[in-house]
Amino acid sequence: MGMPEFESRSPLIITGAFGSGKTECAMGLAAEWAREGEWVTLVDLDFVNPYFRAQDHRAALEGLGVEIIAPETRVAAIDAPSVPPATRSALLHPRGRTIVDLGGDPAGAVVIAQFAPELSHYELWAAHNIFRPTTAEPAAAAALLRAITGAARLQLSGLIAASHLGPETTAEDVLAGLEGTRAVASLLGVPVVLVSAPAWVRLPALEEPVLAITPRLRKPWE
Repeated sequence: MGMPEFESRSPLIITGAFGSGKTECAMGLAAEWAREGEWVTLVDLDFVNPYFRAQDHRAALEGLGVEIIAPETRVAAIDAPSVPPATRSALLHPRGRTIVDLGGDPAGAVVIAQFAPELSHYELWAAHNIFRPTTAEPAAAAALLRAITGAARLQLSGLIAASHLGPETTAEDVLAGLEGTRAVASLLGVPVVLVSAPAWVRLPALEEPVLAITPRLRKPWE
């Protein structure tokens, strides 16, 4: 795959607007690193959308060797679930790779702000999808991501080009999305660090590394 280079002991926090594909990216990266023999911890701090949660795939991810930190199932869908106690250690003293799936709007991102003063080393990436209404236009997408990172009290370090149309996604969709994400990245002054694409899509050689996603999430009615 060829991942972007950064300190392995720095936690990787992934955010993004609703429908951006951030949870799929977080799970995909966790699975990829686990297959490469790394110790991986996935922290589920997405309290905004109870229908698309990494913890719902705990068994499959744990089968790959990924440790899951998430609210207890019985409180995960209430209005204000508590941050799991193990979160602090995973963020500040990571063992191997720590990936955080963070809520994708300012109200969801604020849960990590309590750790911001102590987080001296981290990566914060945002998944971006041009096919979602709130992030279709570059200026609007940039404004939303500024609001999310402001609520988190953290600095954005990169974007993931994650444009998709579910099972209908084509290579042309992914490439159009990449151009849109590059435009947003330019407005924010950060690089595009990764392209995520469904595993069935065949892309030409790109400047950015590509993560092949095998979609795990399903809509509640599917």
